[in-house]
Order: sequence, then structure tokens, then C-alpha cells
Amino acid sequence: MKQYNIDRLTKEEIFGGRAIDPIRQWLKSQEIGLKSYDYNSEMAIITHYLQNRDYPEGNVYREDALPLMEKFYRAANTNTAQDEQIDEERMVEFFAAMNEAPVYRQHRDNNAFTFVDLFAGIGGFRIALEQLGGRCVYASEFDTSAQRTYGMNHGVVPFGDITLQENKDRIPEGVDVLCAGFPCQPFSLAGLRRGFADETKGTLFFDLRDIIAEKYPHIILLENVQGLLSIHNRDEEGNRLPERTIETILHILRDELHYYVPEPRVLNARNFGVPQNRDRVFIVGFLEQPDEEYLYPTGDGFADRYFGDIREEGMVDTRYYMSQRYWQTLVRHRAAQRNQGRGYGYRIIGNDDFGHTLMVGGMGLERNLVYDTANPNVNDVEDPRGELNHDHIRILTERECARMQGFPDYFEILQGRCPAYKQFGNSVAIPVVREVAHSLLNLANIDINPVE
Repeated sequence: MKQYNIDRLTKEEIFGGRAIDPIRQWLKSQEIGLKSYDYNSEMAIITHYLQNRDYPEGNVYREDALPLMEKFYRAANTNTAQDEQIDEERMVEFFAAMNEAPVYRQHRDNNAFTFVDLFAGIGGFRIALEQLGGRCVYASEFDTSAQRTYGMNHGVVPFGDITLQENKDRIPEGVDVLCAGFPCQPFSLAGLRRGFADETKGTLFFDLRDIIAEKYPHIILLENVQGLLSIHNRDEEGNRLPERTIETILHILRDELHYYVPEPRVLNARNFGVPQNRDRVFIVGFLEQPDEEYLYPTGDGFADRYFGDIREEGMVDTRYYMSQRYWQTLVRHRAAQRNQGRGYGYRIIGNDDFGHTLMVGGMGLERNLVYDTANPNVNDVEDPRGELNHDHIRILTERECARMQGFPDYFEILQGRCPAYKQFGNSVAIPVVREVAHSLLNLANIDINPVE
């Protein structure tokens, strides 16, 4: 058996989505196949414990976390005698690199209030509430690529499948705020419009209902696409039913769970200092009805920000420029649509424009094209896609997408272009969520401690 002696794991080893060599060797010695081993689930328990060990919520994870931490330590330190007691502080130091995650490093001392981050994506909700002084005590995200981005930035691995009761049971009691950007695809105007008839993502709202019914957070904060307000439920055969999906959601929250839920409101991110036209519906609720009527924030006081405020400075790599062939395809497509009286097709945004809604797939990127002459190599470079377009048209960079959603520049973008575009397109506009959460916490008389 190969001997290892590792003082601590690196951030990349903790959140990289893979078992490092000593753990692979340990699994082999225990006759545990790698295919059946759930590394992320164990790291979710460990990192949730380490982030909350100084608070009561840490007790939810402690019993399971300590044996797992010891297992990792012994696997990475094979010269440790079997009868040697491993001090907890030594194991904590072994995982200390998680404290180097850039977003967690900014907010690790927060403790004004607690919240859980469900359907967390890459942590847009989390950043918004941490900017108000909140401490996240539980996070859940199913997508493994988003899990890695979340972990590398926030210092914790989200739990995976929220439909599993074992994952629901780990949510601490007495949480102040429950956040959820529950999956929007089944409700989207651009999607199949099947609502709760969707056999996979549509029914996840009922798992959210079960969590609320079990934990009863003081405040619920939900976000979804605007199309949620108009879509109708469907029966098992897909036939349209009279009631709208939003009516079902409000009935559950108000009549079954007995929350005070004002009418949902559509908010546009451009009104909150975000350089993007992005309409999203917010659904909020209070466990105890406040003394005053709840009023959604309007964005008053925010100065407009435009694409020029967040665009890349200097020269952008040629890989972001479209090929001449593809660009001409877009030009012909838009001309054909205009001839038929439709407004579909690409759009170019200037420095004084708001960006269009970041979307996943389809024409999402083509709705936010940029005219950029800063790179002199566009017409000369050899590119595997062929000749680059002569009009200097490029797509957004990953960082521009991040800024268009209000992510700070210290947020690390880890994935390739396609995963990164998907992750930011599925995320929330952070300043909007922050303002809604601020208004909710104020009305509920829950302390906040705003930080930058």
C-alpha cells in the first residue's frame, strides 16, 4: 500500500469533484468501488459542519462529519497508527483550505440571521443574503458542474438530490429565511408550458412544500420566470386544466402552510442597477403576518447601469468572435424573420444599452452580441471554425455574463464557456434579490448587518 502524508487538502482537491489518490487507495482497500462512492455527499456533510461548527446548526452535521473527516485524514496520512487518537483541530486544519474560497472568505464572519439556499445553482441567492449579513446553514444543488463552482467559491459542497428524505432531514430547524429559485423550465413561456405535469422538474415544487411544512422558516423567498403567472396546470394526459399553476402555488402557501403571502410581483433587474432587462416573478411569505402591508421594492435610488459599465476593458480573445459563416447565418435568419413581420433574431448591444435577458440555449447568446474592434487580429487569425466575421461581432465573455447578473469580480469562473453561460443564465440578478430580502427582513424585524 502506497504511503501518503498530506498535511492538508487543497481547495481544488476538496471541491474538484473527484477523490484524490489516497482516498481512491482507501476505497480500494475497503473493497468499495469508485462508481458506487458518493464523494460529493461526504464532502457536503464535512463542509457544512466546518462552516457551522461554532453555531448550534453545526450539531446537525457533527455526528456524521467527524468520522468522515477522520477517514479522509487517515487515508491521506497512512503513517498514522490505527490506535492514535486524531484531535478534531488537527482534522479541521486538514480541511482548512476551504476557507480560501473567495466568496466565503468575504463573508465567513456573518451571523446576523440564518438562511437555506435551495436549488442553489452557483449561489446568487447566497451572495445576496450574505451581503445583508446572513449565514447560510444549508445549500442544495443537483447539477454537479454547478456544485463544483459553488464549492470553489463558497467553501461548501451543496447537498445533491433534494427529493431524498435524508437530504431534507439535514436542514436545520429555526431558519430565518428559505430561498429557492426552483426550476423554471416547466413554467417558461419558451418551454413546453406543462407546469406541474412535468414528470421531473415541475414536481420539485412539492418537495419544496414538504420542506417548508417540516421546517417552517420565518420567511420564504422564491423566484421564477414571469411565465409562471400565466401557465395553466395540465392533467396526466397533458390536457389543459382551468386553474393556473400560480393559483396552485399560492393555495399551498396560504391555505395549506398558512403563510401570509402578498400577491407575487414581477421585478425588472434593470431598475436595480443591473445592466440587463430581466423580468422575474418573486413570491414571498411570512410565517407571522407583519403589522404593516408588505411592499415590494421598486428600485428607486438605483442609478441605471449599462453594458458599457461592465464590458471587458481592452482586447478580448478572438475565440469570442463569431465565424463569418455563422454570422452570415444569423444575418439571413433575422432578415427572413423581419420579412415575415416578426422581431426575432440577433441583437447587438451598445455601451449605452441595457443587455437583454441572459438565457440558456437557443438564441440566448445571440440576443446580446457586441460590436468590438479592439482586437486587431480578428481578420488574420487562423481559427478552427474558419474565417472570423468581418464586422467584429462577438459574444459576451463569461465575466461580462457574471457582471450582468451582479456577481462580484472576485467570483471565480471555473467551467468552460458553455457550462459558465448556462450557470449564469440560470442564476438570479443579485442586487434584486438583495433588495427584496432586505425589505422582508426589515418588515419581520430580523436583524441584518449589511456588508460589501
